[in-house]
Amino acid sequence: MVDASRANLTAQLSTKDLPGPRGMFTAAVGRSAATFVWETADGRFCSGSAATDGGFTSTMCVSDRRDTPFSVRPTLVPQLSTYTFAEVHVFGADREIVRSVTCNGRPVAVRRLPPVLDGRRALYAFALSEPTAGRVTVTVVRGRAAATEHVELLGGGLRHKASCR
Repeated sequence: MVDASRANLTAQLSTKDLPGPRGMFTAAVGRSAATFVWETADGRFCSGSAATDGGFTSTMCVSDRRDTPFSVRPTLVPQLSTYTFAEVHVFGADREIVRSVTCNGRPVAVRRLPPVLDGRRALYAFALSEPTAGRVTVTVVRGRAAATEHVELLGGGLRHKASCR
């Protein structure tokens, strides 16, 4: 299923937006679609989703690798927030390591992806089954100390059945 989605997405990409030598990384998988992220040969960050049957594809690439610079301070860097088959978030962690993601104290499954920016930025992804308001809590480690950060969700101020505080 993932291979079919990847093939449909790749077939729609321009030559300059094709994945570089490290390929595409799977950020989330639904019943009939998947979301991917990758770096192009010239180091630009891209993301895309595609259905297994070719029914839809969606892609986005930054115009220049300098559009997503590595931070001089420990921080989370939003890379992708989208809703296709699920609410999917991909974020980078510069100078810190993600230990957990929670919504209202309950664990959220988080996937560690291969790093980008010449290996300096760790990438993480998580998916929520429905549009969710609020933000998730991300526990990170900076050196030897733990810290808490947040990732804003797509629900914004809208009233949804699901919310994280």
